[in-house]
Amino acid sequence: MAGTEALSPALCEVTAPSAVVWINGRQAIVAAMSNDGRISTCEITRGWLSEPSYLAQLVHVIGDRQRVVILGPSSVRLALEREYVAMFRRPDRLVDVEPAGPVSTEDLIDRLRILAA
Repeated sequence: MAGTEALSPALCEVTAPSAVVWINGRQAIVAAMSNDGRISTCEITRGWLSEPSYLAQLVHVIGDRQRVVILGPSSVRLALEREYVAMFRRPDRLVDVEPAGPVSTEDLIDRLRILAA
């Protein structure tokens, strides 16, 4: 994958203008763009975390972005949207929240590039 870096969740916390997230009840993939246009991705697995802890970890990884797109099954997608708004108090930054089946990392990166354009 040219031009991307796979990062651990702790390293995905870099402030960036936008992020695209795909989530389900077991895992999530976050693609984020930094201010200088670099794209990073990370995958978070729920493991033994409770749903609130899993969602809080994801919101922490997403960070306070200018624009966020959240994809995935409706119940967990809505729960992540609520957690994001509760933490950052910025519902206006949720550009699009829509249902989606599994999405590849490459598809998330493509959506991120479109979002940043």
